[in-house]
Amino acid sequence: MNYNIKFEKETLVDFKDLIDYYEDISINLADKFHSEFWRKIDYIKENPLHFQIRYRGVRIAHLKTFSFSIHFIIDEATITVFKILHHKQYYK
Repeated sequence: MNYNIKFEKETLVDFKDLIDYYEDISINLADKFHSEFWRKIDYIKENPLHFQIRYRGVRIAHLKTFSFSIHFIIDEATITVFKILHHKQYYK
């Protein structure tokens, strides 16, 4: 099945903030984060059911190198990414 991916506005703001944060440390690190994030998004798009439901219908995909996770839901043929959280944060 082909899934469309949709991002909540706040999610893209979080992503930009994370890129800015890593750019302050190192451009190389920011590039690594950017690449890993979009690889995981591509994987989610191809295999969204691979991730178990954790709470209220929300599935969580963890990044491999960075301590962040992508929180998303599936509604028919649309995947909605609504949060990028550090592992020490939680979504209310």
